[in-house]
Order: sequence, then C-alpha cells, then structure tokens
Amino acid sequence: MVESYVLGLSTPEEKEELERLLPQHPELQTELRLVENTFHKLWFEDAYPPPIELRQRALQPFDWADTSAGREEKKPNYTFINIAPNQSDFITVHKVWKWIFFAAFLLFKFCLFLAIYFYFKYRQVEDRQTEREKARQELQQVPR
Repeated sequence: MVESYVLGLSTPEEKEELERLLPQHPELQTELRLVENTFHKLWFEDAYPPPIELRQRALQPFDWADTSAGREEKKPNYTFINIAPNQSDFITVHKVWKWIFFAAFLLFKFCLFLAIYFYFKYRQVEDRQTEREKARQELQQVPR
C-alpha cells in the first residue's frame, strides 16, 4: 500500500487511510521515507544519461532561440504539399475506369437478360410437362 501511495497508484480510499494513519504511527512514516528514498535512488541516482547527440537531436525542434546569426541557414526537414481545391464541382475519374465500369455494366445487363430469358424458357418447359402429365392421366382414365 505504501509503494502504490508513493507511485500515485493508490485508490482515493487507500490514500485517505494512509494519510490518516501517518500521524499516529511513526514507523509508517519511516517506511514511507524509506520507500521514497529507494524510488529516488532507482530513478535518479542510478540513471544513465543519454548521449549528448541524442539530447540535441531531441530538443532541436524546440530550439526557438534566435541563434541564426553565426549559423548557416538550414532547410526544413519536411515537405510542404500544396493541395489546391479543384475548381469544378465534379468528381473526375480516369478514362480507363469509365470504360471498365461501362463494360461491367453491359456485362451485368447481358447476364440479367440471360437469367430472365432462361427463367421463362424453364417455366415454358415446366408448363408443357405438366400439360403432358395431365393428358396422360386423362388418357389412362378413359375406358377402352
């Protein structure tokens, strides 16, 4: 609970309870100082500083001081792309895609026509078969 309090990870209830118990128990205060010192030692005293080049490179975008008097002018390391709005209100599509969409549309229409045509042919054949079956049944029922 003390470690989570020092790290700021304790819940509000735990924090309130620890702060209530600290004035009453001196050994808890000692433990809190010991944990704080341990974390301080781990974080700051045993830390290894990064290389100077890395620090300069990391802080370079934030160098706002006017130090250009003794330096040569550097070009920015980004590319600016000017996106001008299209003057017309129409969406343009490459001509190749227009022909592809047109061919696909015609192919769809052709397949739709074939599907309807064969559906009606199937229905005709089915109707003829039912008529022949009825005629056979009538012939079988007629006495000779």
